[in-house]
Amino acid sequence: MMKIKLSDVNNASGGKYKFAFVMPAGEFDFPTDNYRIDGTIKVNGTIENTGAGYHVEGSINCHRCFICDRCLENAAEDQLHTFDEVYETEDSTVQDADAVGSDSIDIADLVRDIIIAGQPISNICKPDCKGLCPKCGINLNKSECDCDRTVIDVRLAVLKNLLKKN
Repeated sequence: MMKIKLSDVNNASGGKYKFAFVMPAGEFDFPTDNYRIDGTIKVNGTIENTGAGYHVEGSINCHRCFICDRCLENAAEDQLHTFDEVYETEDSTVQDADAVGSDSIDIADLVRDIIIAGQPISNICKPDCKGLCPKCGINLNKSECDCDRTVIDVRLAVLKNLLKKN
């Protein structure tokens, strides 16, 4: 669990308390087949007592493995996510805030949700990935093929036939 003890925060000088957690990625339930979070998840941040609640901000570092949508090769990348969250005490009137537990704040669900929300829609190994040849299936990042990959708009195919006749 990633619990921040509120007694540590309230006793911190200046009202700010720094925290750090390292947890195996296997401790989290990531509901997807499109990628895998490997190794450890590192969380660093600060929590501040605002009087009406607690302001938590920080960063999450993780390692993501996936299969490229274009070339179907295994790929991996390090990811950095940031978060900024407000937790309110029972007597607070803060809108859009999560409730504070009795003696601690568990940020494990927040970390999991931030990682999931931060995943790209498509898994691409590199921005200039050429993908696979649609004719022969060769990985165009590794070698070229002799296939004709000319794309013809079917609406203009009639004009191409006119050029062949002349």
